[in-house]
Amino acid sequence: MTKRAIEGFAGSWHCADGFSDVVIEVDGYEGHVLVRVRDESDQEEAEIYDLLFADGKLSFAAHWPSNGRFIKYRMLLTASDRADVTYTYSGQETWLKQPPSSPDKP
Repeated sequence: MTKRAIEGFAGSWHCADGFSDVVIEVDGYEGHVLVRVRDESDQEEAEIYDLLFADGKLSFAAHWPSNGRFIKYRMLLTASDRADVTYTYSGQETWLKQPPSSPDKP
């Protein structure tokens, strides 16, 4: 990993749609990449796991303790001030148990 490659990612990143309160902060220190992910609406910081910088891509996982959501991110620079970010996250739904079927119904 080169210092120049790290510097390309260094900075604060936010979603271009303007609706997300999440900010990803990237920095380089002594050949290592540091990532911090924060929700600006309540200042919660995610726990960061599986940080990897390889082949010009930055990937990591973030866990949000307040809601248990787990998100995997992959960032790829497309310009000095733009990145394609692909993310996959866990969701939460409410499920209802179906009533037992009666003997008359299969």
